Amino acid sequence: MAALDVSGTTASGALRSDPGGFTGTLTTAGGGIDGRLLFAPAGDVQRIETHLAFSGARLAAAVPVQVRRGKLDAVLLLDPAGPSVEGTASAAGARRGDVSIARIAGSASLRAGRGTVTASVAGSRGRTFAFQTTAQVTPDRISVRGAGTLDRKPLRLTAPAMLTRTGDGWQVAPSTLAYDGGTVTVAGGFGTGRATIDATLARMPMSLLDLLYPDLGLSGLANGTLTYRVPGGGQAPTGRADLRIRGLTRSGLVLSSRPIDVGLAMVLNERGLAARSVVASAGMIIGRAQGRIGPLTAGASLSDRMRAAPIFAQLRYTGPADTLWRLTGVETIDLSGPVAVGADIGGRLSDPVIRGSIRTDGARLESAVTGTVVQGIVAAGRFNGSRLVLDSFRGATPRGGSVSGHALFELAAANGFGMDIALDADKAVLLARDDIGATVTGPLRIQSDGAGGTISGTVRLDQSRYRLGRAAAASIPRLKVREINQADDAPDLPPPSAPWRLNLTADARNRLAVSGLGLDSEWRARLGIQGTVESPQITGRADMLRGNYEFAGRRFDIDRGAIRFQGESPVDPALDIVANANLQGLSASIRVSGTGLRPQVDFTSVPALPEDELLSRLLFGSSITNLSAPEALQLAAAVASLREGGAGGMTNLNPINAIRRVAGLDRLRILPADVATGQGTSVAAGKYIGRRTYVEVITDGQGYSATRLEFQITRWLSLLSTISTVGRQSANVRVSKDY
Repeated sequence: MAALDVSGTTASGALRSDPGGFTGTLTTAGGGIDGRLLFAPAGDVQRIETHLAFSGARLAAAVPVQVRRGKLDAVLLLDPAGPSVEGTASAAGARRGDVSIARIAGSASLRAGRGTVTASVAGSRGRTFAFQTTAQVTPDRISVRGAGTLDRKPLRLTAPAMLTRTGDGWQVAPSTLAYDGGTVTVAGGFGTGRATIDATLARMPMSLLDLLYPDLGLSGLANGTLTYRVPGGGQAPTGRADLRIRGLTRSGLVLSSRPIDVGLAMVLNERGLAARSVVASAGMIIGRAQGRIGPLTAGASLSDRMRAAPIFAQLRYTGPADTLWRLTGVETIDLSGPVAVGADIGGRLSDPVIRGSIRTDGARLESAVTGTVVQGIVAAGRFNGSRLVLDSFRGATPRGGSVSGHALFELAAANGFGMDIALDADKAVLLARDDIGATVTGPLRIQSDGAGGTISGTVRLDQSRYRLGRAAAASIPRLKVREINQADDAPDLPPPSAPWRLNLTADARNRLAVSGLGLDSEWRARLGIQGTVESPQITGRADMLRGNYEFAGRRFDIDRGAIRFQGESPVDPALDIVANANLQGLSASIRVSGTGLRPQVDFTSVPALPEDELLSRLLFGSSITNLSAPEALQLAAAVASLREGGAGGMTNLNPINAIRRVAGLDRLRILPADVATGQGTSVAAGKYIGRRTYVEVITDGQGYSATRLEFQITRWLSLLSTISTVGRQSANVRVSKDY
């Protein structure tokens, strides 16, 4: 009885040594691998029968291998004349390092080292792909055919790939892979401690890189050659690359970089790595770079040796900032306009030291999240070690505002890209979202260690706005989600990035406009703004200076108003607004309470009237007893919607009122047919001209139309006039009083 532990999986059981081989059974458990290995001699040949199941298996190696789930069933004969194999294998969610494949399946049928091996891979890693291969195997030669699709476009080997045994290794004859009008031809060989690769690219789409780096989003066509040789015997590897990429661009969710052409030449030898690159746009050279890394020191791997080696490089770029910025894939902020960069890099690759300068005159910064736009940016800075220091910058915002200040960027921050920006705003429009906007004056500071950051300051709100009942279009909530039926090659989600936090105090002495839900008003406020950029939390109070409230085409003067922000996210302040209006024969008051997203509207009047009677006066200008059947239905919908959802519900649940608001009318009603005048079922559309004059047009669409005019002299006395197409004209005096 014995046990063997490999990568957390234990194989235990008993094996007996018999003539011809071992006999016995090993049972595997742990580490995500369960099953049996059956050993038995077959004549003079060892026979091993394998039945293994994989579930969350992890195999320790220099580059770890993981299998989410899989299965292996095989029979192996260890014949000295050549192995014999009959088996099938399948795996889902296989991963090696950063490379993952959703599904793998294969089968092998070999006798004495001769036979057929088939394999297929499929997934959606960045792009949907599937590829199938069939290999004819002999002891000294392997022929491989392959074909599949990538993004539903054919991907195939133009001819069988041939591998021929040479001594202790294999030689690969030139083999061509074709995709979307491009080709890559690969040849080489490998053996004990040595390897050779020769590749030629012709119009090969850069989108192929999405298979290795999902969501990279690069486009363009690559041409050129690449060679790499590991001689073996402890000698340093050598190589050379001459590549040209035409139309290189990167596309994100809403932005795409400007296409550029890139030329790259690299040479690797025992002394180190030397490289030179040229970048062109629209036929003009806009950037150059050259550098060397070396001499190489001793190390476990080539990458480790290069990281520890001295570096000297030069970078020169004069062109559009968005060409470089959008290649980074950052879309929260977009930077465009002309920029000139000159930098010399020294130190070591693991700890570079940068010297140089950067300047721009006429750049533009824009954020879709906050609505911020700063244009005409003039900035000058210098590189100092791993820092970029902007000694000064200034820019203009819409409507005559400006920002200025200085900044420091840490290019080698522990969490990526650090910054410390101090700016002074002067009537600058820094917030312009759908639901909230602000023009500010005062100092602001933006700080980040590369993992989120903070925006702080105390500013004066020169002009600001807040719209009730509307959430920001750019705000995307973070949800706690447990995903089921996840794609087999879905990468492990990175931890959510730290949010950008706010720590602001804003003082608005006036010109704080609050609108929406019928409100049009000006306020004063002192507010604290906390939370995050995506979900700001506002605390404080706003008091009304002046304003009015519109309901059903009637304008009410606001007597008092208070809005209390209590830190909710999304912003949903408590409302306390009272407005009054003098109607025909009565005084009506509206009180708006509740919150910005769920307001409550209550009505009172002098003399006191029931809610439906008061609404009838507001909507139709007459008592409920005088309403037609369509008007009564419209009134019932208005009463029900107010009880359910406040003023916003009235628009949502009453289609006639919704049409009225879109058309800019004060009244819209349906009138029944009148046999005496020859009028059919009609539509009446009315509009107040000032506070006292009301004009209404009536038509049935069949030849009848009429125009009515009402002028209110006092609360209880009105003049009425009607002209119709049937030749009737009338003028009346109406006296109204409630008892």
